[in-house]
Amino acid sequence: MNELFLKIINMSISASWLVMAVLILRLVLKKAPKWVNVLLWGIVAVRLICPFSFESPVSLIPDFIGSGDFVSKWMDDYIGDVDIHHPDSVSYDAAIGAGREPISDGEGGYYIVTKHDQLGEPDTIENTVMPVLSVVWVAGMLLLAFYTSTSYWRLCRKVDTSVRYKDNLFQSENVSSPFVLGLIKPRIYLPFNMNGQDLEPVVAHEQAHIRRKDHWWKPLGFLLLTVHWFNPFMWLSYVLLCRDIELACDEKVIKELGNEQRADYTQALVTCSMNRRTIAACPLAFGEVGVKERVKSVMNYKKPAFWIVILAVIACVVVAVCFLTNPVTVGDHFGSAIYEPTPIEQLDEKYDNEEFVITKLHYENLDGEWVSEGYTYKYRLEITGRMNQAAKNTTFIVLSNTEDITFDQTWKASGLSSNMADYFDPGVSVIVGHKLFS
Repeated sequence: MNELFLKIINMSISASWLVMAVLILRLVLKKAPKWVNVLLWGIVAVRLICPFSFESPVSLIPDFIGSGDFVSKWMDDYIGDVDIHHPDSVSYDAAIGAGREPISDGEGGYYIVTKHDQLGEPDTIENTVMPVLSVVWVAGMLLLAFYTSTSYWRLCRKVDTSVRYKDNLFQSENVSSPFVLGLIKPRIYLPFNMNGQDLEPVVAHEQAHIRRKDHWWKPLGFLLLTVHWFNPFMWLSYVLLCRDIELACDEKVIKELGNEQRADYTQALVTCSMNRRTIAACPLAFGEVGVKERVKSVMNYKKPAFWIVILAVIACVVVAVCFLTNPVTVGDHFGSAIYEPTPIEQLDEKYDNEEFVITKLHYENLDGEWVSEGYTYKYRLEITGRMNQAAKNTTFIVLSNTEDITFDQTWKASGLSSNMADYFDPGVSVIVGHKLFS
């Protein structure tokens, strides 16, 4: 379950960048048809549903987000004090005997991390916090699912005494505002006391919902919210989706109406307005959300110019391409300088010839910056010196955002220090290679 929750977190974080882009576009495309906004939320849904993503050089998802390094590195963080044991220490063999597995330092050596003054496995976010968060995540989904199923059951009980008016229209004395209910065979429920002037625009609106399959899209949005309930961006997205669905449906109905008919439509909106404060998966209620905004939109409606529609569609395509794909990890377009880790079978030859051994994949991007494991650095430094009692000199290759790094700092950060404070913050500096020479 931890792995599934980790996958959901990564998908949710990636989708959050897309949500921010959609929020900006909603402001930019105010004069575009309202269905464009609903289409943009559909793109967000694809990002949340798809368990995989293609790579693209035009992706606007940050490297460290698209690769999953942001979450995985956080999970590896230690909790509490730890001890680092190297092969030349007494505790190294004892730690192996206690079941601890050696960790590669990326430079041909190994070390073991244990709890402070113990040989037990150290506490990390992954083995302590994540199991608890996974249980909380599942509990949250179950609560929302229970809330939804209970609300749906109560609503069905509320309309079980309704009578057919005609076709898929039903009337009930327990209904205060019109709404659509049902996925396979949706029905429109109307209050008994609705007057004839309001009936025609209300029915036209609800039938438009059914033709647009809104009775599917809204529950799908709530299902995704149930899975990603821990992400505040998803709550905002769902609220705006419901609002945009209603605005798009209003637009579909009124675009063929005259001014007098639009006035009747807005009057029906005001008459059937509801004071719902909770978020729900169903039903699709006529006067449920943003009544003031919808009235203003209806009265000020003007058919969008053709070029605005074209620009809006192009914007949707660009957003899909840039945010439904992940950044390419490495490729020829990132520049000519690409360094891959030295294969194990070549290590002896490299050391004998006093050549560099590359320990981490890194490359230079088109901006002249260096990238490794999702982090970006300004400089690629070669730092040379000789460790105490060492037979040869050592040159370390360091990617860094600062040039003020000494050899003493570097060899300690290479895995030879037992003090965790000596190790580089990967967001600032990282050792990616070294060579030994006389």
